[in-house]
Amino acid sequence: PLTSDVDFLAVTVRALTPTQFTALADMHQRLRALPNPYGDNQEGPYIDRKALRRYIPAQTHPTIARGEALKWSIHGTNWILERFMVREHGLIVFGPDPKTLIDPLSADELRAATRARLPEWVAWARHATDPDWSLARSHKAYVIETMCRALYTLTTGALASKPQAVTWATIHLPEPWRTLAARSRAWHADATADPGLNAEVAAFIRWTAEVAERGSI
Repeated sequence: PLTSDVDFLAVTVRALTPTQFTALADMHQRLRALPNPYGDNQEGPYIDRKALRRYIPAQTHPTIARGEALKWSIHGTNWILERFMVREHGLIVFGPDPKTLIDPLSADELRAATRARLPEWVAWARHATDPDWSLARSHKAYVIETMCRALYTLTTGALASKPQAVTWATIHLPEPWRTLAARSRAWHADATADPGLNAEVAAFIRWTAEVAERGSI
């Protein structure tokens, strides 16, 4: 809970009009001003029913991210994976079963979407001066968890939560990555900056991309 946010997906009958977008943006600004810690820790889009059915590259949708205002954002291939999670594991607050709104996704589609994301991570790993490398151990834990999830999907053709993927990694990955995954569990709420971990985390990103290229661990 100390590092969690509220993830949601809101489905609209039609694409939002400019007036509707402005009203929603104002609502989110009011939520951000609340004393509730989750008021400024929401992440999710507003997608109309037609667009939700299947992922279409380069489409934009009203989307809010943690600590930011609602804005029109291009959805990358990670939204193939997000659709799968909502379809198969989403909790319904109001409305129909997500399975009636989102088409099924195959294991190969999940693997392909995962592979498509990894070049961005490799490019980031090469830039040692990127400010994000100065962030706390909790961010390093997030990166490691993300790579564990990618490896899980590439290997099994399914998706796992971050904790599930890390547990899987501590069993199935070779060293030194198995131990790195285990160590990351202690860093979730650790605000300590630790640049000494940067090379190790960057190497894990590169190794994950190599696994994606060769097709197996």
